Amino acid sequence: MSRASEAAGAPQATQVDATAAAETKGEEVRQKLRQRVDALLGECNRVAVRKQPAITRAEKPATPAPARPARPDHRALVLEGNPLHRKVLIRALENLGYEVDTMESAAEALEVFQRCPYAIVLLDCDTPEIDGFRAAANLRMIEGTARHTPIVALTGNAGPAHRRERKAAGIDNYLLKPFRRDRVEAVLSRYLSTGTQTPGSELLALDADRIRELQELAGGDAALLQELVELFLRSAPELLGQMRHAAEDEDAAALRRAAHILKGSSGQMGALRMQELCGIIESLAGTGSLVGVALLLTELSVAFERVVGELRLLRTDLSSPSQPSESHTPPRPQKTSPRSNDVLVAEDDLLIARFLTSSLSAAGFRVTHVKDGPSALEALHNNSFAVVILDINMPEVDGYQVLSEIRTKVGENTPVAIISSRHQEEDILRAFDLGVDDYLTKPFNPSEVVARVRRLARQTGRP
Repeated sequence: MSRASEAAGAPQATQVDATAAAETKGEEVRQKLRQRVDALLGECNRVAVRKQPAITRAEKPATPAPARPARPDHRALVLEGNPLHRKVLIRALENLGYEVDTMESAAEALEVFQRCPYAIVLLDCDTPEIDGFRAAANLRMIEGTARHTPIVALTGNAGPAHRRERKAAGIDNYLLKPFRRDRVEAVLSRYLSTGTQTPGSELLALDADRIRELQELAGGDAALLQELVELFLRSAPELLGQMRHAAEDEDAAALRRAAHILKGSSGQMGALRMQELCGIIESLAGTGSLVGVALLLTELSVAFERVVGELRLLRTDLSSPSQPSESHTPPRPQKTSPRSNDVLVAEDDLLIARFLTSSLSAAGFRVTHVKDGPSALEALHNNSFAVVILDINMPEVDGYQVLSEIRTKVGENTPVAIISSRHQEEDILRAFDLGVDDYLTKPFNPSEVVARVRRLARQTGRP
């Protein structure tokens, strides 16, 4: 090759080398970019995984499939801090056909609730870290007015203060710890067929928890439900009349007594506004002042009319319980002692007395009911009782006097429980100073009363 040819080919070779070098560098740059993009995508995925709520699908039991097949609208959300309680709830929900998700924290539950509708939500209201009341209120804010998901509180406390907190948070029902399978299934099965409810179907003048307890107490007995409703509708106007006459006559003692009785009945039937107004009137009458009572009585009458309207509308629903149940009273257990399961109930409010006798009789106890203190003392002198239940406010001889008589003369070791609408600390302390064994406040849960009476009966070795 000539020098001229070599000279001519040199620029071409240099150009090719430069092009190849550029392509190689470009490929390196593209490779680095791909690696960077892959790294960024991987980091995004890891962040997304970390932010994703830790939904734990409940393990399927090693038993045959539930009787009711799971459906998309049968999803349940459980937030419970105790692993044992959580296991019981999961099994009960699955047996009813629910598909269960469990959360590790309230924040995770709220986040997943925004993305996934549930047929029912169960919230632990005893664990401070979970704070079920606050979680329930936030759930209600998330769903707004478009839907109403049933929320059930999981708690070891079913007292009046806890009931007010549940109502304020928008909670529909509760399950008492430790859980009993029959109670869990009885509460949860109510929401199985309906899924979600509309806000318009909620009660306004009556408390839904109390109405559900009324249904449970009757256990499918439509006649008993009708009797309880009629007792209230018959006694409340009479007591309202007594309160008006007492106010006109400036008889503070009579006004206080009538207000006390109506307060107990109203609370037991779920007429919470009536209960509140009666409590205010009772307190005023206790001070001897009747200032403002006339206006309160007018408001009380309006509240009663609202209650009457809802009770009349609910009569048909009350007579048709939402779950199948036995219509007959369970057989009473055979006892070695013929008097070992006898309970004396001293209560002058006929509605409250009917609640007590119905729930205790269904549990296998024989109940003797008296309306006043002298009759209670007479019954105690003539018979032996496994447990005595006393109201404080009774005519002639009050519950404190009867309790004192029991402890000093009648039966020193007889278990005694007081059921009263008095919530003041001094009243409770006085009862325990006199030797009472248990103190329950009105309104009460019939199932809780039965459990406590059974416990008291066992203290004396009686079944």
